[in-house]
Amino acid sequence: MSDDRNGHPRPEGARTATVEEIAAELSGAPDRFVVTSHHNPDGDALGSMLGLGRAMIAHGHDVVYAHRDEHPVPPELAFLMADGEVILPDLPPDAADRILVAVDSATAMRLWPDRAPHTGVRRVINIDHHHDNTCFGHLNLVDGAASSSAEIVVHVLEAAGWTITREMAIPLYAGLITDTGRFCYANTTGESHRVASVLLAAGVDPEELGRRLYEELPIDRLRLLGRAMGTADLRCEGRLMVASLGPADFSASGGADTEGIVEAMRSVEGVRVAALARSVGTSSWRVSVRSDTDDVDVSAIARAEGGGGHRRAAGFTTKRPPDDLFAWMEGQVADQLAS
Repeated sequence: MSDDRNGHPRPEGARTATVEEIAAELSGAPDRFVVTSHHNPDGDALGSMLGLGRAMIAHGHDVVYAHRDEHPVPPELAFLMADGEVILPDLPPDAADRILVAVDSATAMRLWPDRAPHTGVRRVINIDHHHDNTCFGHLNLVDGAASSSAEIVVHVLEAAGWTITREMAIPLYAGLITDTGRFCYANTTGESHRVASVLLAAGVDPEELGRRLYEELPIDRLRLLGRAMGTADLRCEGRLMVASLGPADFSASGGADTEGIVEAMRSVEGVRVAALARSVGTSSWRVSVRSDTDDVDVSAIARAEGGGGHRRAAGFTTKRPPDDLFAWMEGQVADQLAS
């Protein structure tokens, strides 16, 4: 049994699968599933979970949602949840009778770090668009050219011949537009726009969804943005911007919602890479990194600290204090820019 890059054993018979094969797996007789994604879910993680899960339920499957966070739905995405939908913080008691479907998780560590994902379930289907996915499932549908996992889920639903309803389309569209940066990131393709048109035809109201995602910003987030920008440091001749937010910032702002702050830092003129570190617990920092250039692969920087992500958007958790962290990151970014 071979190991993935996190040291978890890959399941026996693990292999790459096509969209058509995954569609066939999900189109069989009614079965029992757990649909999961990575912890600290973003719009693509939650949207892909809900869009796929709702489609599977509509076609007779027994579906449970689960991932490891005690508070599994970020407040800004809570509107995507339907009445009665619940995300469990761990596998259900009958997990041994279920197939695990993981969406938008590049590594097994981002699911449950203390165990391999196939432990305690019948088998694992892994659907993802991260280019560095460790292929931890029995069946692995990984398309690094896709803009989002939501885009891949739409491909699976189309291959299965399933009708995409408005209830499925809304979370999938949320995943699509958040991972493409409202169709402004380099991962946006003609296929991304085609998938968007499919979801719009299914009943998505882009104005309403855009307003819910981008125009109802909590005041504490904007206060934190001000604090981050007020103390941000420019390095690498202005090409790297770094900032940290700690307990004092959260207390003064009245909250800890940092969504979108690192993207705002990256938008500063001349900045090619931005990194935001926010304190978690007593001695750890959660770091979000963004780049606007292929000259810097931020996923490589994140992997060096046990994290991961995309070439232009990644994250990791570290115990390095900010001064040490940012000096190290400056070296990482400078080396990549120089090469």
